[in-house]
Amino acid sequence: MAQPLAMYRLFLFLLPLAVCCAACGPTVIYADAQEMPESGWAYADTARFNFAIPSTETAYNFVLTVAHDEDFAYQNFYVLLHTGFPNGKRQSQQLSLQLAGDFGAWKGNCSGGTCTQEITFLQRARFEQVGDYYLTIEQHSREEPLTAIKSVGFSVVVAE
Repeated sequence: MAQPLAMYRLFLFLLPLAVCCAACGPTVIYADAQEMPESGWAYADTARFNFAIPSTETAYNFVLTVAHDEDFAYQNFYVLLHTGFPNGKRQSQQLSLQLAGDFGAWKGNCSGGTCTQEITFLQRARFEQVGDYYLTIEQHSREEPLTAIKSVGFSVVVAE
């Protein structure tokens, strides 16, 4: 009889803790990252992310996560974003990813020679269609391959 009582007490202790943790922080409905080749990010090396939008009532933020070496040669670089919609339409845009401030200090968190930065590029977006979407990211800078970019990630977060 001591075992069930101990389990019950543990459950009563963990339940409020789980509820508090679930209420903390943003709700991420999709997150993934793709490593870039060690030789550099070539124009042909696109990163594709397939995700679902579950609600037309909810607002979402789109966030890119870029990991780069601390010796990356530029303050920013350009990417082309292609978003595919459930109805087959596709929308494209060019985006400058600003990795450093005006005086050259990296904006992201740096440790062990690598900096990681999250860049929100779409805020509080609502979608007309529930369904499967994709985002393709192409390196669009002047240098090919673009060296010192380690990975690029994408996440869809419920806007608060």
